[in-house]
Amino acid sequence: MALADLAKQFALKTLPDSQVELTGDIPYDTVLPYRAKALAHIAEHLELPGFRPGKVPADMALKKVGEVAILEEAVEMFVKDFYAELIEANKVDAVGRPDIRITKLAPGNPVGLTVVASVYPEVEVPKDWKNLHTEIALELTAPATVEEVQKTLDDLQKSRAPKPEEGKEPLLPELNDEFAKSLGAFESLAALREQIQKGITEEKARQAREKRRGKLIEALLLKSKLEVPSVFVESELQKILAQMSEDLEKMGLTMEDYLKRTNKTEEDIRGEFRDQARKRAKLQLLLNKIAEEEKVEADQTAVEHEIKHALEHFPQAKPDLVKIHIETVLRNEQVLKLLEGNK
Repeated sequence: MALADLAKQFALKTLPDSQVELTGDIPYDTVLPYRAKALAHIAEHLELPGFRPGKVPADMALKKVGEVAILEEAVEMFVKDFYAELIEANKVDAVGRPDIRITKLAPGNPVGLTVVASVYPEVEVPKDWKNLHTEIALELTAPATVEEVQKTLDDLQKSRAPKPEEGKEPLLPELNDEFAKSLGAFESLAALREQIQKGITEEKARQAREKRRGKLIEALLLKSKLEVPSVFVESELQKILAQMSEDLEKMGLTMEDYLKRTNKTEEDIRGEFRDQARKRAKLQLLLNKIAEEEKVEADQTAVEHEIKHALEHFPQAKPDLVKIHIETVLRNEQVLKLLEGNK
């Protein structure tokens, strides 16, 4: 029987978390041609006393591992050829590696096979997503106060004080024009105060924008009914853990150190961040869909500039992967600006 015809006989069942299950039987005669190759593969990797690696005779390998083990290997080899036909025949838009289970296996009998695959979900963006920005207003922020400016000046003053002798108070430098000039391109203390006030005011505005963006994202996620494939969630979890490990290294710690100090396992950490990873994966799917519908693309001049900058700092990185990452980041930013009502 042709593989395409065999694939059409498999039963398709939809599972939660954007997965499907395909179940069916494989005629024994269809698997049998893979047996010799499977036996040779096992013999090549088997270690037996008196034989050099890769030189174990096939009959000795069969005697050692048994017929069922040979058939299991033959089925795995068969599935590598069969899987593409299986998902095409059943119109499954599969992502990631499938979970393949042999449910029944006996020499001379049909092989029972169950394949669970993650599928790319149907992504529907909320119809009113373009109006979300009208429902969530940007909080007005007040300019920096005199007290806030003075506190920053006081902190700068303390940071520039020489280390005091033991038991004595630090001798603070006088806040004057000379002090301002020592910090950079400031002609006077008044100019320094003006720059500090501007910086604090701009930071307040930036935080307000970030807060609103966060609310807009939460609203978008809340209005979206979307099942996220577990493979996407796991991918985001890996990114979160990698970033966490990098942050720990900056503090002179390893992930192992952190787990010991907190009396946690990696699975505990994965559990704590799973919901966050699911949200991140869901958001990315939505941003991809909006970008597709609105024909949003990353500016290639900006992409090339960022690639050059990234490879200067990480010369070992793969340029094609760096390009994909940068294009995604820049495209996401454009879509988020649309979400905020900016065109």
